Amino acid sequence: MIEALKNRIVELEKAIREAEASADATAQKELLEDLERHIEELEARGGKVPAEALHLVRPDGDSEVEDQFDNMPI
Repeated sequence: MIEALKNRIVELEKAIREAEASADATAQKELLEDLERHIEELEARGGKVPAEALHLVRPDGDSEVEDQFDNMPI
């Protein structure tokens, strides 16, 4: 199942890049939502998400980590 998810993520990456090239914003939005769902499922199953795919849906991943430290006592 993990390999199938990874394969689908790669397919979605390609489709998103094609939608970007053709300036189809609606298709791109739908594909990004689908990609996000597949990434979440892969993470839940313990799979490693390809960095390029993760960057497409979470372009500023470092901010998520930094946000965890905002409310930590000194």
